[in-house]
Amino acid sequence: MHMKQFYCFACIIIFTLSCSGGNIINTASADKLIPLVSFVFDDGYETDYTVAKDIFSLQGEVACTAVVTNWLNTENYLSVSQLLELQKDGWEILSHTESHPDLKTLSESQIESELSNSKSILENQGLTVKNLVYPFNKTNAIVKKIAAKYYRSGREGDSMLNSYVLDRYELKSYSLTHDLSKIKSYVDNAYSEKKWLILFHHHIYAKIKISDQKGNFILGEKLFFQPSGAKGKYTASGFVFPGTAIYFAPLSGIPQTNDTITGQTSGATGKLGRVIYNEKEDIKYLIEYIHTNYPEMKIVTIDKGLDLMEIP
Repeated sequence: MHMKQFYCFACIIIFTLSCSGGNIINTASADKLIPLVSFVFDDGYETDYTVAKDIFSLQGEVACTAVVTNWLNTENYLSVSQLLELQKDGWEILSHTESHPDLKTLSESQIESELSNSKSILENQGLTVKNLVYPFNKTNAIVKKIAAKYYRSGREGDSMLNSYVLDRYELKSYSLTHDLSKIKSYVDNAYSEKKWLILFHHHIYAKIKISDQKGNFILGEKLFFQPSGAKGKYTASGFVFPGTAIYFAPLSGIPQTNDTITGQTSGATGKLGRVIYNEKEDIKYLIEYIHTNYPEMKIVTIDKGLDLMEIP
């Protein structure tokens, strides 16, 4: 096929998809595109406020929180006042439905209820909500059709970059894993290809191996690390071969090997053997990696990304 024929064929395909309700949009011309990155925290965990807010603020950036309205103001999840403060700081508030169902399993009336109610509940609290995240990253033609009645876009998974020809009700995203080299490669590819990388995550935890544990930590209590001075919120016990591990929300400071860990309420103690991962530091590193290596790459909310991709 000659190049001219190929371009004609491509244009026909895009036009056909657009006319068939596929929401395929040919956005900005390639010479106007800039590489983009968005960070989205799904489910509305309180660590969006207690941990992520400071990470992004200190770096001069913003992110998005996708909220399940039935979980608002409950233990370990965001309060309305925290959401309002995040929005004031430039974060985007996304809908993540009312009860977090697999929308593909629901009737049309149930989908309608989940999508319309979540938006109205948040907006009635003074929040601006324009975009949607599908629970479990699952969608289909019916879900997308109903989403289009209430939202500017919808995000799923599929581990792909978003190019200048895209379906705005099928935005692609990658999970923010603990494999930093892999995530860096996604950033590298988005930059070189001038595409939009959307990274999604949930609560922000650290996992450490401990030894010499005396007593039992209590769920939700504050942890103190000395001599590093770090602080955290205990969330669960775990395992690491060989030995014992604990999970906590890293509130401030950076825990260090050989720190003594003390639970504020329980009085339980332990010795930090090694940090298995610290998601707070990983996210901070990724933002710094983008700033250092690709200063022209923009970190944006979903709504701002749609603007820059020239999507109506």
